[in-house]
Amino acid sequence: MLQEVVRSGVFEADPFVLIDVGCGLGIDDAWRLFEPYLRVHAFDPQTEEIRRLAATEGNEHVHYHAGFVGLPQGHPFHVQQAKESASAAYFDLWLRTSTAQALERYATKGATDLEETNDWRLRDLDRHRIELPSFLEEQGVLSVDFVKTDTDGDDLEVLLSLEPAIDRAQVLGLMVETTFTSSAAEGTHTFHNMDRLLRRHGYQLATLSVNRYSRAALPAPFVYSILAQTTWGQAMWGDAIYIRDGVQAQDDPFGDLGPTKLVKLACIAELFRMPDIAAEILVKRSAIVGRLVDIDKLLDLLTPPLGGQRVRYRDYIAAFESDPTLFYPGRGDDPPPAPEASEASSAPRVHRRLLPWSSRR
Repeated sequence: MLQEVVRSGVFEADPFVLIDVGCGLGIDDAWRLFEPYLRVHAFDPQTEEIRRLAATEGNEHVHYHAGFVGLPQGHPFHVQQAKESASAAYFDLWLRTSTAQALERYATKGATDLEETNDWRLRDLDRHRIELPSFLEEQGVLSVDFVKTDTDGDDLEVLLSLEPAIDRAQVLGLMVETTFTSSAAEGTHTFHNMDRLLRRHGYQLATLSVNRYSRAALPAPFVYSILAQTTWGQAMWGDAIYIRDGVQAQDDPFGDLGPTKLVKLACIAELFRMPDIAAEILVKRSAIVGRLVDIDKLLDLLTPPLGGQRVRYRDYIAAFESDPTLFYPGRGDDPPPAPEASEASSAPRVHRRLLPWSSRR
């Protein structure tokens, strides 16, 4: 569906805007599906990596910026973090993992291969702070469609930096790398603090990945050929996807979305393997979305095969309403949880199990 929407030129007057915080190795290939209507501002403190990405980037609308995204030095958040550091230390399990110990040993050998070590802290870093609201204003960016943040621990600060602009920019969704093991302290980046912040702006958890890390006392095999997550161990990190609810127009206290934003939200839902949410937006908001797109055509593109046969959306729904047991396991070909692009690669990036079109590890 996303590819059909892009081909139709719906986003020509209102391109898709992505903010990528922690863009080492480049923005995920999945976002390229929005080209030529893709606009990106990507951030990372690794100066050499930013120069490399900028030199090799083929899209003039993808911009790379060196620096840390967050709050200014001396901000009350940093003071709060310092006070809470003692209690937070009890929950810090990272140094006890086999991955952390392997990285430490690797570093003593003078390793510099980012893809092998995944330890960006060993690089030459640009230390200046970038506050997102000010940055967006300076760049003339009035609307943001998606924010991805992956900073290995400072993502709550990134969200707090973005918070003053999150509503007025009508951000549709966020992908946040989060930890599940940190303390209850309010200044600690952990799932519950991130979740509470986003929910007060109307976002709902849509999907989640889980990365496990074994203890050094009994190392587990690595998931990929990189010193990162392991095949078993404690659930410590993951990527959480939050999106706006585009259906409840009458009762939405966070501001209703216009037709182009609704189409973008449907595309985001499909991109993260939630075609049901995309279909709900098209069906429930047809009076608005129908101004821009052929709803029946898009619904048919979202519809998975049934019984090994391609069917139209209306026939798929009719089959479910007639006999929902057709959707039981073993009743012919099980309907897949989400249709994927035929050219999709099955190899995700290190922390990316949620984007079916991603091609890098």
